[in-house]
Amino acid sequence: MELTDTYFDRNHLARHYATVEDFASRSRAWETLAKTSISQWYVDTLANYSFTEVLDAGCGHGRFSVALAQARSVNITAIDIAEEMVEATRQALGDEAGNHRFIQSSIDDAPFERERFDLVLANLVLHHAPDIRSSFARLAELTKSGGRVSLLTADFDWMSELNRFQDEALLRLGFAHDHPALAAPGTNRFCAANIRLFAPDSLTLVENPWFDGTMTFPNIEALLDFYVRTFRYKNVVSQAGGDALRRTVREIVEEHVERTGSLDVSSSVYLYVFRKH
Repeated sequence: MELTDTYFDRNHLARHYATVEDFASRSRAWETLAKTSISQWYVDTLANYSFTEVLDAGCGHGRFSVALAQARSVNITAIDIAEEMVEATRQALGDEAGNHRFIQSSIDDAPFERERFDLVLANLVLHHAPDIRSSFARLAELTKSGGRVSLLTADFDWMSELNRFQDEALLRLGFAHDHPALAAPGTNRFCAANIRLFAPDSLTLVENPWFDGTMTFPNIEALLDFYVRTFRYKNVVSQAGGDALRRTVREIVEEHVERTGSLDVSSSVYLYVFRKH
């Protein structure tokens, strides 16, 4: 499998993205190491919109669905390609009020009629879609006329510090500068820089606020623990050798901290809210 395929290969996603412990660890970091809670910011941004029937497409651990269910009366339908993620969302919603459903499915195969939902969420997920335009169009089809599609989308070169640490480490380990392992982050397939190129004509952008998700890690070990749970690491570790790659990244991080005194990793995102015509 080519490295360029790893971000949307379902088997690869199921092995790595669907590792519940890794995903939970990354989610906690995104939620707790930034200055403010991203899930609370997300709910606050949607506070003025009216919706009851919600589709969470690519639900992950369901943190945004849970935050919405705690803030207002909603019925959540959660889908994900990974059975582990669907079950994690089921457990996370627990006893939250509402008629909730949990289905293992991709966006393209979602078993729902057209215009079924008032609000469709697709947070940090469409860069994993093999055909982004097709999946985006399917999300629009599932949205009622007058309803909304809400997309949490990575900023360009998301987590750029980690990308730089790894790329420099790969060069030190003897990888050629043009090796596929040093390709641009997979999140750039669908990010703040190009999202509008993929939007269906049936959707009109309503707002797109920016969230500073910069994570400040307490120590180098915490940063390295986060790094080895990321896709960028998992996509190359078999070629680079885990011990060698982690050791070399540690050296580079130590040099970075000595030079800058910083353990910050940028993790900024935009929330794009579209209205269905």
